[in-house]
Amino acid sequence: MDVGAFLAVIRGKLPPAPEGLVADFEASLGCKLPEDYREFLVSCNGGHVGGALWFKGPTPDGQTADAGVHHVGGFRKENYLSMNWRRECYEGRIPNALLWIMDDPFGNAICLGISGDSRGKVYFWDHENEPGDDWDGSIETAGNIQLLANGFVEFVAGLKGRGNDA
Repeated sequence: MDVGAFLAVIRGKLPPAPEGLVADFEASLGCKLPEDYREFLVSCNGGHVGGALWFKGPTPDGQTADAGVHHVGGFRKENYLSMNWRRECYEGRIPNALLWIMDDPFGNAICLGISGDSRGKVYFWDHENEPGDDWDGSIETAGNIQLLANGFVEFVAGLKGRGNDA
């Protein structure tokens, strides 16, 4: 699937995110968003897929994955679609190097790397296996994060209709 086909499946889209809103968000992050994701965000500004699409892999390390897309984040008033609200909600739970961009139908997060070696990569964050109080905040020690794709476009290319393995 390409980004255009992904955009066509997303329901409840709002007009593109205003450039000023994106720039303000990037300033609050202290970094620019990876360009492929930024282009997507200004085209969509959030919506929902309702579990109709699933990332099955392969992941960069050759593993399979099972990550559905439910809500797609944007600069929205609805908490479940708001990247700002989700950022606050997951503070201290998702590594600072990652940004919530979507969730699956079960409340797990699909995250985008925004800094360091993770920048631009897409990850799955499992809420049922969160690290303990002694966690150091890094991706490597979290224990509940799986690398899905080396980039947003690669992640989208791995999306397939539910039950479609081809």
